[in-house]
Amino acid sequence: MTKVSVSKQINVPAKKAWDALSSFRGIENYSPIASSITSGEGKGATRTCIMPDGAKINEILNFAKHDKMEMQYIITDGPFPVTNYISDIKVTELDTENCDITWKCEFESKEEAEEEMKNLFGGFYNVIIENLETYLN
Repeated sequence: MTKVSVSKQINVPAKKAWDALSSFRGIENYSPIASSITSGEGKGATRTCIMPDGAKINEILNFAKHDKMEMQYIITDGPFPVTNYISDIKVTELDTENCDITWKCEFESKEEAEEEMKNLFGGFYNVIIENLETYLN
């Protein structure tokens, strides 16, 4: 399994960041995704993310532990040359106005695609976290 992890401190209250992420809705407001469609809430909720080029990423929420501000989702289908993609997100309160977001994943891919996918997902998580800070402020 290949692993990617990004951790960033943002100037947003932890609960506010957690509420945005854990809803599994509106990711297009703070990511490169053009639009998204979410069905259901909590464990088992599904989300289809539509990229600017029309490619679709289908995801399922495995869990959202509100007391620990941790969630996990999987990609069931998408344009990436990966399998068994699992992503974990954790929001940690630093003080009343700041939090740390850790977004990580693990996946399997062919060796020739591994480095590209590590860079893609790492870059994607960085952009999402930075844009989340802007979006929520």
